[in-house]
Amino acid sequence: MELLWLLLPVAAASGWWAARRQPADCNGVTIRNADYFKGLNYLIDDQPDQAIEVFTRMADVDQDTAEIHLALGNLFRRRGEVDRAIHIHGSLIARTNLTNDQRHRAMLEIGEDYLRAGLFDRAEELFQKLLDQPDHTAIALSRLIHIFQQEKDWRQAVAYSDRLEQISGESKRRQTAHFCCELAEAANAQNQHDEARIWLRDALARDPDCTRANLLLGRLAMRTGDYRVAIAAFQAVEQQDRGYLPEVIAPLGQCYSALNCLDEWIAYLHEVQARDHGGRITDALAEWLLRQEGEEAALRFLECELREYPTLLGLRRLVEIKLARGKGAEYADLRALHCISTQMLNSAARYRCGYCGFVVKSLHWWCPSCLQWSTIKPMPDLVMKTSA
Repeated sequence: MELLWLLLPVAAASGWWAARRQPADCNGVTIRNADYFKGLNYLIDDQPDQAIEVFTRMADVDQDTAEIHLALGNLFRRRGEVDRAIHIHGSLIARTNLTNDQRHRAMLEIGEDYLRAGLFDRAEELFQKLLDQPDHTAIALSRLIHIFQQEKDWRQAVAYSDRLEQISGESKRRQTAHFCCELAEAANAQNQHDEARIWLRDALARDPDCTRANLLLGRLAMRTGDYRVAIAAFQAVEQQDRGYLPEVIAPLGQCYSALNCLDEWIAYLHEVQARDHGGRITDALAEWLLRQEGEEAALRFLECELREYPTLLGLRRLVEIKLARGKGAEYADLRALHCISTQMLNSAARYRCGYCGFVVKSLHWWCPSCLQWSTIKPMPDLVMKTSA
């Protein structure tokens, strides 16, 4: 059935062409109409290969068959037969009697063929030629942006995205903010810290809600020893999108420790816990209580917290503290529970795309599945909230 729907445009184009040619050549049209209905019968009988053969033969009869060639090429590309699509669209471009519109459409289609085949250099060349054609400028720009992303040419991606935004009126600021972050990461890798900061400020100017930019600013500030700046950047991440809070808990603790400001760190943790009872917060608070007030205080906190907000991280911390108090046979069950919870934490996917549901163990800012930006976030580790 899917192939039937794909072939219907070819059949429609063939029928239109036959009807258009009827006044000029009645005898020829009789034969071609017979082929047309024969092709339709093949479609109805679920014989797509025979139908393709008929429509291809009709397309080869005369030079005035651009619509059929375009439809056939699209069909082959959708079926994954990119080589055949390139051959058909290429032979169409080679004609000398095409209108400008037909030639531009053929160029667009063979560009799509090259893109599907992974021949980015050839596709880029064709799409560049279409930029000056008003009817095709927007789609050519979007395809070029896709190519630049695949090739990691982020400067070009920014420039062409800005141009597409001006033409279409559709905001591209979220994705261009990520392009700027990519450029910042590249600069940071080469110890060009000032350039990295410039790109990150540009990212935040484009998208004030870009959590990635503040996360990178925080890491860059830690690298240069500016811990107060890093703290401000990491706390901004939580204000922008609480879903990314697990990404900043550990570096925030490191910054407060480097400044020897543990009281501020604990005050911040309690403030965050009032609105987020995730496992990272629970684990961080339990670790501080264990260091400052001892095992009993940490156990009381964990038992109370886990009773209402159970999490795997909190459970593992609870078991670890209890195991540290003794090594006898009576702790065998606790050791098994610790092993199971650790394995679950290590094997579980930690991140999920909110757009397509793709799950992964490491954070990707560009979803490999749906190719959307900023849709992958840490998965909540709160098992459930018990009823009052």
